[in-house]
Amino acid sequence: MEIIRERINKRAALIAKLEEMQKIDKSVIGESEPVPLTKEKILKAVLKCHRKDFDSVFWKHKSTGLINRNRKNVKIRQMYFYLSKQLTDCSLKDIGKIKRDGKTYLVYDHSSVIHGVKTHEDLIDWYKSEKKLHDYVVKYLGV
Repeated sequence: MEIIRERINKRAALIAKLEEMQKIDKSVIGESEPVPLTKEKILKAVLKCHRKDFDSVFWKHKSTGLINRNRKNVKIRQMYFYLSKQLTDCSLKDIGKIKRDGKTYLVYDHSSVIHGVKTHEDLIDWYKSEKKLHDYVVKYLGV
């Protein structure tokens, strides 16, 4: 029994030492201002919280050029439009331009962005599950 207590005390001491090592002295690094949100950061957060990758949401058919219209993917795009509109000062045209690997991957016009913003507003007003998911993404962004 005493051996177990000794091991527990050693582990507790190690954990305390690790926690102390992980603390950052802010006087050394100085206080920094928060990094502003960009539409790229918002897109990454929305995709991560929905557990989707970029290609599955913004998939475009090679031969017809039609966009993936699966309802789940449409909601993800609408959430991205809404959060980008609310949290950044980008224009609707800029929000519609989605960049990947340094080039514009897919472009939505301003009317698609407006429709997405309004639809997402309605969804979070009507459905508790959509509101929870929206709040989860906003919390993940740290806003």
